[in-house]
Amino acid sequence: MRLVGYNDLQERESLQIVLKGDFAYIGHHRGERDNPLTGKSEPNGTTIVDVSNPAQPVILKHIPGRRGAESRAVQVVTRFFDGRDYLLRNQEAGDFTGFEIWDITDKKNPQMISTIGPLRAAHKSWWDSHSGYAYLSGTQPGWHGQHLILYDLSKPSRPRFVSNWGLPGQRPGDKEGAGVSLHHPVVSGNRAYLSYLFGGDMVILDIRDKANPRMIAHLDFSPPYSGIHTTAPFRGKDGLVRDFLVVSEETFAYGCRELRRQLHIVDATEESRPVPIADFRVPDGNFCERGGRFGPHQFAETRDGEIIGGNLLYIAYFNAGLRVVDISSPHRPEEVGFYIPDPSKAARFSGTRYVQTNDVDLDSRGLIYITDRDGHGMHILEYQGK
Repeated sequence: MRLVGYNDLQERESLQIVLKGDFAYIGHHRGERDNPLTGKSEPNGTTIVDVSNPAQPVILKHIPGRRGAESRAVQVVTRFFDGRDYLLRNQEAGDFTGFEIWDITDKKNPQMISTIGPLRAAHKSWWDSHSGYAYLSGTQPGWHGQHLILYDLSKPSRPRFVSNWGLPGQRPGDKEGAGVSLHHPVVSGNRAYLSYLFGGDMVILDIRDKANPRMIAHLDFSPPYSGIHTTAPFRGKDGLVRDFLVVSEETFAYGCRELRRQLHIVDATEESRPVPIADFRVPDGNFCERGGRFGPHQFAETRDGEIIGGNLLYIAYFNAGLRVVDISSPHRPEEVGFYIPDPSKAARFSGTRYVQTNDVDLDSRGLIYITDRDGHGMHILEYQGK
């Protein structure tokens, strides 16, 4: 691995990062930091970074969140149906919980144009730039736990509700399920892949009829596993005419005080009967003693906004940094590279002496971008293996 560039992101605690063209868009956890661009202290929101020169990334704009809000999630569409660029982000604050849509055609002067809400929860989303539909993880009044909410955003200034979908126990009138909660969807063509952070479930949905999504498969990992964070398709590995899914759990406990989380490789060639075929996890080493979380969180789903595909997984692994895993032989995933940022220059606010690599995405050049949960900034990397 080679370090290409770095930006401290004003030492804001950072989560989702999305690359589109020459720009990186970063959603932040709640908090408040000084913004040198305005000379003011601002609630953490969304940062837009010019990465046209990856060796010297430059912050163009920080869009403050609502006071006390989680602004962790961000989606971007560029040159949309009307030729403009838009950003969709979550807000979970005392005065509003829902999603905001911003016109970011002028990156230095974004304008909020509409909202979706109020909701009881607003977590993460997927905005399909080809169809204009947005797939939201949130909780509508009357529903139980985070579920799938579909909106038509082909006209971003006028969001149009389409449908809700949830597992049994989540729907109004159901006997409430035992903490089942959707983390987020990944959409590819006419399929949506849903991951349930609490409940240990993975669902494949047929979304050709947006008003009536149809469940194709439901794979329950719990027990013994729980905390499914991300599910994404990786098709046709190693010359095999087969379809595979990568499923990641999320680590929660500090110091490994939980059942160890891992990644699962699932053969989904027969969609209605997905079969787990392999697992992967980083050996413990001394990571459990380093502090913070150790284990998987999020792997790169996209490259320049499109489903990543290929044979390499790029996994944000908290205090173990970024891990690169070759899945060209799906039954034998193999680590082929890693990068752990130097935590010696600890973030002033968190004070931690360990990294918490939180998310990862790729740009059109194949460069890798990682963010840090404890405010250690954004690192831009290049994988130099095969």
